Amino acid sequence: MTEQPPESTSLTPEEWDAVRRLRERAGNPVTAPAPDAAAQPDAVAAGTAEPLEPVAPPPPPEQTAPPVQPDLTSPVPTETTAPIAEAPKWGGERRPASRGAPVAVPALAALVVLAVVAAVLAVLLSMRVSHNHEKNQAATAALSAATTGVASVLSYNYKSLDADFAKAEALLTPSFRKSYQATTAKAVQPLAAKYKAVSTAQVSAAGIIVASTSAAKVLVFVSQQVTNTQLSAPRLDRSRIEVELLHTHGQWLINKLTPV
Repeated sequence: MTEQPPESTSLTPEEWDAVRRLRERAGNPVTAPAPDAAAQPDAVAAGTAEPLEPVAPPPPPEQTAPPVQPDLTSPVPTETTAPIAEAPKWGGERRPASRGAPVAVPALAALVVLAVVAAVLAVLLSMRVSHNHEKNQAATAALSAATTGVASVLSYNYKSLDADFAKAEALLTPSFRKSYQATTAKAVQPLAAKYKAVSTAQVSAAGIIVASTSAAKVLVFVSQQVTNTQLSAPRLDRSRIEVELLHTHGQWLINKLTPV
């Protein structure tokens, strides 16, 4: 059933539409009033006027969410960053990981250099000590050879000349042996046999002038006592002789005798 407007009310169609909309919003829909016969005489008279279609109510106002007010009591989130890895610790101290390698490499290189230097110094020191030891041993052996050799070369007895000369020659180098043989054969042997000469030599002191593992020079102080038929009493001669020695075939041999 369509609600009709009261007869005492004379509203225009536009005003009636407004009233109808208000009622429909309030839940009381109404239909449009019949058009005024005076306003539409031709349509009513002709019986061709069409009833007005109810106008659809306007859509309800769009519901929008109330603006969200920020909660000033909550803490403002701060920008988060990835946790930084803690650097390793050595000896209770924190060292930057990026600087560990550059520091360790020079330190390791320094240790290697020090080890090499120490090894080289140890080898050099050992070689020097060994060389000095060999040199001292050579000097001692050369000094003993000079002392024994000079005493043997200057000592002889007319009764055993050949044996005495052979003993002395064994202590000489090949080159000096030839010179010694020439002197004894020409001057010493004939006179010693003729005058029954006897010579006894002793080295009272000796000292190294210079020495190495292959050659040496020794200064010896000799006391030589000589007896023969031409002398009424033994004669004592004192002399200083520089002895040159060479290390040949594992032994020290006299290479030269020079009175000084």
